[in-house]
Parts: sequence; structure tokens; C-alpha cells
Amino acid sequence: MGGTVAALVVAALTLVPPLLGVYLGLWFLLLGSNIPGIALAIVALTKVPDTDEVERYLRYTWACNLAYGLLGVPVMIIVLFAFVMALALGY
Repeated sequence: MGGTVAALVVAALTLVPPLLGVYLGLWFLLLGSNIPGIALAIVALTKVPDTDEVERYLRYTWACNLAYGLLGVPVMIIVLFAFVMALALGY
């Protein structure tokens, strides 16, 4: 059960970049939220007595977390690059 809670915490922490983007006025970053990872972690926690189901949903949750991390890093680099270029050009 500890691994399932850890997966839920990591999935919840993946909401920080989209919320920071909304705070900066980049609302489109909210479209890239890790909602499937959070939902799968919650489903895994509801299946606690059945270890096979918990393990299956736990694998799905970590796969969503990994995919979010791998896809989110290039997007954040592009956004940061655009922000730095806008500052450098005086916009």
C-alpha cells in the first residue's frame, strides 16, 4: 500500500507545472495534466484487499507518471525558451 500512496503523491505533484503555467497565464499547459495517473492511483487505493488488482493499477499509474515526465520536460523547455526570448527581445 505504501507504493500506491507514493504513486498517488507523485501523480498529484505532477499538477504543479500546469498550475504554475496557469498562474503565469499559460492556461494551455493545464491541458497536459496527469489526470489519468491520479485517477488510476485512486482506483488502485480502492482495490486494496486484492493485491493483483492493486499491482496492475499501480503499474498503470507509474506508466502514466513516467509518460507525463517524459512528455512534459520538452514542453517546459520550449515554454521557458519562449519566455527567455520574449524577455531578451523586450516584449
